[in-house]
Amino acid sequence: MAWPPVNDEPRPLPDSANGKFWRIAAPGFVLALVAGLLTVLAPATAAHAAPSLSQQITDLNNQIETIVEQYNGITTKLAADQKKSAQIGTALPAAQLQSQLAAQRVNAVIRDLYIAGPGSGLAALMDTSSTGQLIDQMGVLTVIGQNQRDNVTSAHVLVNSYQSKKQTLDTLIKQEAAQKAQLAATKTQILAKLANLQKLQAAEAAVASTTTGGGSCGASASKTSKCYVMPVSCPQVSSGGAGYTAAKKACSLVWPTVHWYGWAEAGPSEYDCSGLTMVAWKAAGVSLDHFTGTQWNQSHAITKSELRVGDLVFYNNGDHVAIYIGNGWIVQAEHTGEPLKESPMTFMAVVTNGYRRVNGT
Repeated sequence: MAWPPVNDEPRPLPDSANGKFWRIAAPGFVLALVAGLLTVLAPATAAHAAPSLSQQITDLNNQIETIVEQYNGITTKLAADQKKSAQIGTALPAAQLQSQLAAQRVNAVIRDLYIAGPGSGLAALMDTSSTGQLIDQMGVLTVIGQNQRDNVTSAHVLVNSYQSKKQTLDTLIKQEAAQKAQLAATKTQILAKLANLQKLQAAEAAVASTTTGGGSCGASASKTSKCYVMPVSCPQVSSGGAGYTAAKKACSLVWPTVHWYGWAEAGPSEYDCSGLTMVAWKAAGVSLDHFTGTQWNQSHAITKSELRVGDLVFYNNGDHVAIYIGNGWIVQAEHTGEPLKESPMTFMAVVTNGYRRVNGT
């Protein structure tokens, strides 16, 4: 499935039949989505009980992840368009020079004919010894004239094409930069609300730990402890190939050095979900983009029974991706405030066609 980024249409919901759903949201859609995020903590009405802190955190993180991956997608598209614009900008002066030289050559021919006088062309044609030579001479002059006209036309067409493409790209670049800034501007406010919820949750956990005397690997386990980030061996299955190399890299970021989730980060100390899978597969010599939408297109669907170490698993409408390590476990960068960690693959529902193998592996 191709993924053409579209900047002037709202992001559609997933197609339940085939799981295809990649478009970058228009700025208006982003504002609406952010507005929805910032009201998620609104007081509950009398008719509905307030969700638990844990549920509020989960819901907010799932919605924030959409914002993060939209940011990653815009960043990827912006960088590509900036590169194309720079390439055209480099080529344009040479094309303009070619156009100027072609025009100068035509001007030189016209000047020489003018200096030679109006009869010189006729004299040259009449100074032949046969009808065949006369026809040949006329043909040569015609070809020379046509060739000069073609050179000028081609040069002008090339310049106009470059200028048109660059103008289109520069307009896109402005739009993409504005959307990226808009997404980034919401980051502080969203993360502040999330931090408040997490403080409340931590306070509740501390009270529960004091009351129950919870063990070091219980519900109150430190997020930097091995039992929290790596409850099972990693990878779970020993194998070979690029997928195993990618999984081993992901495992190395879980333990012994604990790394954390970071908004739109891909190392060396913080990672978001697609940043983790990108870096993991880079260790295996495979290049993935830092965007779940592109990673979806850089992989193909497999069945759950076909899963092997290193495969990608997609969640949350495709906005979250993890790497499979065997026996029903994944390594993931789940959300803000969490370290990179192992999780059961069933921690969240997998999207349709969400079990995927990186192309070419």
